[in-house]
Amino acid sequence: MKKGLLACSLMLFTLRATAADPEAIGRDFYNWYLTALSQDESPIDEHDPLLKKYVTPQLLQKISVLIKSPDGMDDDYFLQDQDYSDDWVDHVSVGRFTVNGEAASGDVILGNGFDDAQRLLVTLHRVGDSWLIDDVAKEETR
Repeated sequence: MKKGLLACSLMLFTLRATAADPEAIGRDFYNWYLTALSQDESPIDEHDPLLKKYVTPQLLQKISVLIKSPDGMDDDYFLQDQDYSDDWVDHVSVGRFTVNGEAASGDVILGNGFDDAQRLLVTLHRVGDSWLIDDVAKEETR
């Protein structure tokens, strides 16, 4: 019984720590998103409810408008590219996020090799107790 309570307490602590940690949200989102893509799912097109766990309503609306526009959307918004590399699926790394009030931003790097890596600047906003992705931009290699 005590072990069960301890396990539940640790799970709740982990969930709260994750919700308050912009780096964990960035890493968890991209691990989930790339895994879904690798399984031939399209989280945006299929309106996956998990998107709402990770992304602000404003960004989801912006993406919807871009998709419906006459020019459409050439690149996947979250990848800032037309496609993804299989190498990205198991290689998501996150740099330190800088928190400034209700906003946080930091690097998410997809891939392992220099030639194949995609470097993104991800901005999150605090909504209640959670951090949600509000913008993604491709960083040019230095």
